[in-house]
Amino acid sequence: MGKLIQTSKVKIHKEPGNSKIKRAEIEGFPGGVRMGIHGGIAEYFKLSPDEPMASTLDYIVAAVGGCMTGTVAGALAARGLSTDSDKLQVEAEGRIENVDGKMILTGIKMHYRLAVPKDKRAAAERALQHHEGLCAASESVRRGITVEWESEIVEESEGGADGRAAAGNTAASVAPGKD
Repeated sequence: MGKLIQTSKVKIHKEPGNSKIKRAEIEGFPGGVRMGIHGGIAEYFKLSPDEPMASTLDYIVAAVGGCMTGTVAGALAARGLSTDSDKLQVEAEGRIENVDGKMILTGIKMHYRLAVPKDKRAAAERALQHHEGLCAASESVRRGITVEWESEIVEESEGGADGRAAAGNTAASVAPGKD
């Protein structure tokens, strides 16, 4: 186990009346992010959302893609290469599959398009070779993220909530994906 750097705290609320829409609020940052379903994910659930929106899995792809972009940009800049939008374009693509009856994000593929001076090609190739291991999001997904949960059930009476019962703690480890 490593040394704790920070604890990320996020509150998630399901929107009333919308079975698949959630709002995530990250502690310390105003506003929230709405998540839902669209496309093949909506088809998987046999739903037709009134308001298609990015899914939780899309946000995982975006998080890894954003981290990888920042990491490669830092590696390129350290070698004197520009990372302006006309010099570095990045696309992340997540593969979402039905595996044993469960929807799983099975892979993330990054595509970088770099415009570099001819005499800097080797520097760009070195940056690309070494950037992934420095990306916290990619490494977290690749190594597997431990997911734990606990619950508290409050039984309501006519006078309000008065009975509390805690459920057991279960842990599961998300196995790293293989390309």
